[in-house]
Amino acid sequence: MIKKGFIAGTITLIIVLGISYFTGNWSYLYYISGTLGVAFVALSLASLIDSLILGNKGSFSSEKETRKIGRREDAKRYISLAVPNLLAVLVYIIN
Repeated sequence: MIKKGFIAGTITLIIVLGISYFTGNWSYLYYISGTLGVAFVALSLASLIDSLILGNKGSFSSEKETRKIGRREDAKRYISLAVPNLLAVLVYIIN
């Protein structure tokens, strides 16, 4: 799951880099990748907090005992989506 998330994050970064290159406005990298990175970190924290509250149950009203994909795995996937985007923003800020 982490590998798929990292690949998806890299693909989104490549798309944003392409948009920035063709428009000639590199601040798009800061705004789009930064927003995506922060959103994925927020989703990761929400999944992690949800896993602490519910564990691996389906939901409050679900009759399933466990989920197919655990909430902590979701949190790891969201963090791996955020890493390439946040690194690109960091490089943009430093330069």
